[in-house]
Amino acid sequence: MAETGQPKPILYVGDGGGSMLAEIALTLAGLAYQVEPVIWGDQGLEHPGLAAANPLAQVPTLVYPDGRVLTETAAILVAVDDARPDLGLIPARGHPQRDSFWRWLMVINAAIYPTFTYGDYPQKWADQDTQGALRARTDAHRENLMRHLEAAAHAPWFLGDTMSGLDLYIWMLVQWRPRPDWYATHAPKLMAIAKQLQALPVTQAVMARNLVPGVA
Repeated sequence: MAETGQPKPILYVGDGGGSMLAEIALTLAGLAYQVEPVIWGDQGLEHPGLAAANPLAQVPTLVYPDGRVLTETAAILVAVDDARPDLGLIPARGHPQRDSFWRWLMVINAAIYPTFTYGDYPQKWADQDTQGALRARTDAHRENLMRHLEAAAHAPWFLGDTMSGLDLYIWMLVQWRPRPDWYATHAPKLMAIAKQLQALPVTQAVMARNLVPGVA
């Protein structure tokens, strides 16, 4: 945590985007940071500072006062766990659910996230006459992946009795397509996890800043 009066890391955020997870994790850990909002444009996120720090122009992007740059939600989650391993956001070595944590973290980042990368802005990746098909197919593939995640979920948290960083991801994913109503019908365990995570004061604060309605 930065001391009072010391420069804070800058967290580039896009309201309602993947940076919500970084905000929750950093706040849970009590790590100092300052938010730099980025505007969503027709081609994605637009901000000269973000583009300079991260050529992919994606959030979250965390820029430290000494110039170091950390991108990707999973990498930021690891950094938070390094600073506050007592939170248990990543199961410790020897924990029976550690392998499951890494497995599903990779599924979310390597399989589920790309459906948004290509489906949210099909105009970047497809000709005009195929953009609708790209959006529809990535949406359908995501629904199949979320059913896969639902089948693996335990209760009351994804890994069982203890909350982990996976639960932060689940809350965030439920905000996005196919939206909470779909999860309530087709993925009730994921929906229950999202509701539990949403009840935390830190999540409520992040929701308010991002102007997201959350899950009902």
